[in-house]
Amino acid sequence: MEAAKVGVFIADCGGQISKVLDIEAITNFVKNIDGVAFVARNSEFWRGQGLQIIVEAVKNKKINRVVVAESIPKISELAITKAVEEAGLNPYLVEVLDLKNHCAWPHRDAPLEATEKAKALLLAAIEKAKLLEPIEKAEFPAVKSVLVIGGGIAGMQAAEDLAEMDFQVYLVEREPFLGGLAAMAGHFFPTDDCAVCIQSPDLKTISRTSRKCVYRSGFSEIPNLNILTNSRVVKLEGAPGNYKVTVERKPRYVNEKKCVACDLCASVCPVEVPDEYNAKLKTRKAIYINKPLIYPPVYVIDEEACKFHDCARCVEVCPAKAIELDQKPEKVTLNVGSIIVATGFKEYDPSVIKEYHYGEYPDVITHLELARMLDAFGPTNGVIIKPSDKKPAKRIVFIQCVGSRDRRWNPYCSSICCMISLKHAIMIKSAYPDADVTICYIDMRTAGRGYEKYYERARELGVKFVKGRPSEIVHDPSANTLIVEVEDELLRRLLELEADLVVLATAMVPSEDSKELAGILGLELDEDGFFKEYNAKLRPTETKRRGIFICGGATFPKDVPTTSIHSHSAALKAAKFLLHGRIVKDLKVAFVNEEYCSNCQICPVTCPYGAITLVPKENGHFVARVSALICEGCGICVGTCPVGAIELTHLRQNQIQTQIRALLSINGTSNPLILAISCSECGHTAVDSSGMSMMRYPANVRVLKVPCAGMVQVQHILEALKAGAQGVMIVGCKPDGCHYEVGSGKAQKKVEMAKMLLKAYGIEPERLEMFHLIYVEGDRFAEAARIMTENLKKLGPLRL
Repeated sequence: MEAAKVGVFIADCGGQISKVLDIEAITNFVKNIDGVAFVARNSEFWRGQGLQIIVEAVKNKKINRVVVAESIPKISELAITKAVEEAGLNPYLVEVLDLKNHCAWPHRDAPLEATEKAKALLLAAIEKAKLLEPIEKAEFPAVKSVLVIGGGIAGMQAAEDLAEMDFQVYLVEREPFLGGLAAMAGHFFPTDDCAVCIQSPDLKTISRTSRKCVYRSGFSEIPNLNILTNSRVVKLEGAPGNYKVTVERKPRYVNEKKCVACDLCASVCPVEVPDEYNAKLKTRKAIYINKPLIYPPVYVIDEEACKFHDCARCVEVCPAKAIELDQKPEKVTLNVGSIIVATGFKEYDPSVIKEYHYGEYPDVITHLELARMLDAFGPTNGVIIKPSDKKPAKRIVFIQCVGSRDRRWNPYCSSICCMISLKHAIMIKSAYPDADVTICYIDMRTAGRGYEKYYERARELGVKFVKGRPSEIVHDPSANTLIVEVEDELLRRLLELEADLVVLATAMVPSEDSKELAGILGLELDEDGFFKEYNAKLRPTETKRRGIFICGGATFPKDVPTTSIHSHSAALKAAKFLLHGRIVKDLKVAFVNEEYCSNCQICPVTCPYGAITLVPKENGHFVARVSALICEGCGICVGTCPVGAIELTHLRQNQIQTQIRALLSINGTSNPLILAISCSECGHTAVDSSGMSMMRYPANVRVLKVPCAGMVQVQHILEALKAGAQGVMIVGCKPDGCHYEVGSGKAQKKVEMAKMLLKAYGIEPERLEMFHLIYVEGDRFAEAARIMTENLKKLGPLRL
């Protein structure tokens, strides 16, 4: 490799930095550092004439490493690396540091000390630059096809978006028909129209209106869209952009290409079973089709109820010869580049809440069962009845937060239950003005545009509201009446509400296959069992697995407007991921020295992205192997490897050690030196913002940036103390907001372990502290630096 020729470019920010720092002294110091081949000063180097100076030096082969001291670090770094790359130098041979916000502004009252610190920062950057190695790009194939798991509103909308963008799309639904909960709900707020509609697809003969019922939308005829009902994902192999997904298709026992939905088969079927689609309020045949129909327009046989060849009457009457009783399960392998999980949610089973007697008293039902009653296609043709005797129900009591906001069952608020109750109460009062409708609630939550109007309208229609959680539902057998016992918290009196029908607004919980599917896909679930987002604020439809996205109720219960937004977002993310048919990535990744790897199996478990696997070598020995495609380059594995077998291409151990020694080799202050090791994310931005806001802290604090605080090893702390630091600060993200999920938490544990080790060595553990900061907490960094400096002064010099 060619010897390092470092070019150092020092900007003085239009003369502002030179008012504090002695730029002349700094320049002369830099010129005498071994390996420095070119030094230049200018007002700025990230644009205009200054940037051209760097470009010319690179093009003329005067330098092969670039160190720039700028005042707008992130923007300038992007511009400089781009220009350097265009000039023919690898962009990862560039180091940019910030003398204004890390030296001049925070230490403006101590210019001599600030100047010495600036020398130390430049020395560390130069020594690191001399050790830098080029980092290349790699291309990985990306199949332009997407698997969408879940055929509810979210899944159908995401599938439609992607198919219309010319991606091959496979929509997999475990039930025999599409629609999910929406098909059973009848009406949706806030538009009070049908639940079973989606955005109009762009098809000939289909008018482009705001929405279309699924059955008339032409959804199934969208080019590139393949629908697999009665199917589930059972296996995932491959890598992002090139997944191999095994889907198991249960037999329908009816040929989809032949069935004409004439209903003759159902008319002769002798078997009747409770109809779950209609909340078991009526029966259906062993061969059946859901109504209203979503897709496909094809009958299906319930294999648990059908007598098959012992009966076969349906086979005899089918005019299309579509019934095939000998169909077998089959497995299909799909090659897709990306996956969207849209598995939705379901109602919580309230039978475990014994005081409400669900499943024991027939007239205690859930909202989904009420929705089927209110549906004109439903089991009662839209009439509200008492399931116990089929008589009209005239007194209806709703109970909110059943199984939710209750630490016995589910501590969270399901967010949509209040609106469902208001919608149903309004529907009942609108159809039956004389009905007595009462809602028992803890808090009525109507957060959404126009949602408060539902509450106002319900009150105007005469719906009663009682603030209180009912303690018991009692059945009076003589009158076949239910009595709801509840304390009205506003009136402070016990009420006994007589009801013909009690409707439980149950919690919404993850769909039943969520845990199994998460295991297959390698996704995380949160503590409530829903799929966990990469970042709930900014990346709500992404997961830590590259190429796998989530949307709708799979992440948490949502209303339809939010679900729609989620679906479009997930589709856009998947399309963006696969757009060019390849994934181009800079190889800023971890790599394993297999000679040192001891097969301890720590790193595969530690990696938050599942980028590390164990591969067999000779003699039954296994070694760690890092996927360059999946690795995010955080370095958490580096920080946890007990034998130092893993390093980062963009920050090797020798580069860290060199910087530590350089930063601490120049004192220039009477205060005890402190090495602050900060993560490159929130931790370092807190350091930046303290300078940007001109907050003062002592110049004895020297900052070393690493990708993630989780990369820090105990040996780094010990090396810092050995090199002259009197104390060490670890500055990372908030544990719950770590950019790499677990890095900050692991760093905290290592700090605690290091403190015990220091104490065993006879060194005060107070010389080491960790701080969890974000960008807007620059004041806390400055305060921490001041406090730690004072504490170290009291402790006195460290003697090793």
